[in-house]
Formats: sequence, structure tokens, C-alpha cells
Amino acid sequence: MSTNTFYREIKEIKDFSFIMNNDNYHKVPDDWFVLVSDIVDSTKSIEEGMYKKVNFVAALTIIGILNIDKSLEFPYIFGGDGASLIIPPTLVDKAKVVLLQTAQKAKEAFDLDLRVGIISIKEIKKRGSFIEVTKFKVTKDFTQAIVRGNGLELAEYLLKNEYKTFKIEENFTFNYTADFVGLECRWEDIKSPKDETSSLLIKSTNPEKSNEIYQNTLNKIDEIAGSYVQRNPIKEINQLVISFNPMVLNAEASVFASNIFSRFFLILQLLIENLLGVLLMKYSKGQWSDYKNRVIRTTDTEKFDDMLRMVISTDKMQTKKLEEYLEQEFQNGNLVYGIHKSDSALMTCLIFERHGKHIHFVDSSNGGYALAAKELKARLKSKE
Repeated sequence: MSTNTFYREIKEIKDFSFIMNNDNYHKVPDDWFVLVSDIVDSTKSIEEGMYKKVNFVAALTIIGILNIDKSLEFPYIFGGDGASLIIPPTLVDKAKVVLLQTAQKAKEAFDLDLRVGIISIKEIKKRGSFIEVTKFKVTKDFTQAIVRGNGLELAEYLLKNEYKTFKIEENFTFNYTADFVGLECRWEDIKSPKDETSSLLIKSTNPEKSNEIYQNTLNKIDEIAGSYVQRNPIKEINQLVISFNPMVLNAEASVFASNIFSRFFLILQLLIENLLGVLLMKYSKGQWSDYKNRVIRTTDTEKFDDMLRMVISTDKMQTKKLEEYLEQEFQNGNLVYGIHKSDSALMTCLIFERHGKHIHFVDSSNGGYALAAKELKARLKSKE
């Protein structure tokens, strides 16, 4: 397979439990690169009520890179307060521009400091790590990247601890302007279909038994919380309510407006578009009759990138059983975990075609993955 089509040509797996099968993985070519972004002090921003803006900025990185060349396919992971992407060499120069302009936009629109960096697969291998990928076909409309090998973890570590080495040159120039069109956040927080919606991070701490630990954990989650469909926090169209709250629409308007006046008129435009959308869906006009179902089919709720990342819905008894299992496995030295519980989910959307390609990043409200990561790190530290 050619280097640019490497990811496109990987055969998809049809069941999430197959992510532990070694035969499904392919090493990323040496001439590819890893892009990473991370919001500085994201926990503090979330505690100040900015969790929607934090999620929006994390998704901003991804849409900007995807829009460089929509004909290419490559892996990416949404992490709640940051993102990781693995790209072919043909995108590198434009990707650097996008990352720099994303950081600038994050500061100007939301007063958030976004670290962005780039590292080659060669450098990752040189430092003793690697990256392998496969693809999980979630539904007929959505395929999720699955990544293993601790290379993304290394890239994130380098971004935070050797930032001067791996950040993009501040004087880097290239004739390209970032395109963020397609990024939306127009839904109200989505109430859990059960008692709780939780963001869950689970990481093996026993390298020799990692596959077994992850497989056992997935089996236990199936046993406790039900199948993927049963535990999905977004599974009914009546959960999806288009927002007419200007504060909700402000995140999207802030990215595309140049000043406070244009932001006002853009929010007004979004309100009109939302009203039109509600009417078209209500009266099932054309392809709009299937729009909410398409959203549900393209939600990004479960993934793997050197750890399990899941947003699931559970009743209180299921949550209790799951936490008891994870705590026991933690005490046994098999894994560390973090969990953030909420009564709803937050969805940030990438819309490439209104009735075509969608991706909907899901996190639990009021902190999600970022606060789950804080809890996971605290458990890691307690083991030192």
C-alpha cells in the first residue's frame, strides 16, 4: 500500500472486542507524523465553567486538519481537552499552519492557551515507542480509529515536557489558511437515558498482560453496563434537542466571527438555521427525516489509544458495580482508571456534508474526559 493510502486500505474490524487481536494492527509508516494539541490548565478552565469551550477547542484542531484534504483518511483521537492525529507527510506543511492558527484562535476566541506540536514516527521509534493502528466500523456511517503502542502517550508527554523541542517554529510560514468550516455545537446537553452518563478512562499498568487486562475489562463492562447499544448515552432521537440558547451557540460564533458585532449577527443566523432545521425534522422533509438517526449513528463514544476511552450511560447500581470492579483491579496492580459522572452528555459536531459525512464527539458534561484524566493521574501517582 502507498504511504498516503496506508490508513484507507486497512481492513475494518466489526466488533469493538476485536481491538485486542494482534493480527488486526498495522504499523504506521516511518514517514508519517503525529500532531498533538493540549489545552494548558484545562482542569482550571473546566472548574470555571468553560468545559464546552474546552471541548470545542479540542475539536477545532481535528476539523482544521481534516479540511486540508478531504480525500485522505488518517487516524485521529478526540481527548476532551486535546487531540492527537497521525498524518501522512504530504500534509505536514499545511498542518503546521493549521495548528498555529488553531492555537491563535483558541486564545483570541476563548482565552485558552493551546499547546500544539509535531513529532515524526521516526523520532517516536528512536525513543523506544511505536504506533500501530486498526479501524473499528461502529455503524455503516462511522468508522473509528483504534491506536496502540504508547507512541501517542509519548507524543503527549513530549508536548508537555519538551515543548520547546517539538513545538512548531513560531516563524513558520506557508501559503495556506486554516479552514474550520463544519465545526458545530448546536445541541443542548443530552440527558442520560439512565441515571448517569460517565466519561471513563482505563489504562493497563501491566505491559505483559495488557491484552488480557483490556479484554477482561471490556467483558466486564459488557456484563455490567450491557452491549455497546445498551450503554450508549445517545441512542434515542428524543434526546436530541436543538439549542436556541445564544450562550450555547456562542462557541461556534466566536470561531467564525471577527468582532462582537459580526458574532451577534452570526448567532442570529444560527438561530434562524436551527429553527428551519427543527421544522424540517418535525415535518420529515426529504433527508431531514433521517437526520437525528444519522447523528446517533455517527457518535464517537468508545475508542482506544493506549487506553480505553468510553462515554457510557449506566444506572446507579451499574455504576457502583463497575467502580467496584475497577477499584479491585487497581488494587491488584492491573490498571489505573478515572471516571467522571454526570447526568448528561455534551456533543461537538463535525459536519462535512449536512446529509452525508458526520462525526459527533461525545463527552460527559461538566468536565468529562479531562476530569477523568485528573483522577487517573492521581491514582498513578499514588502507586509511585
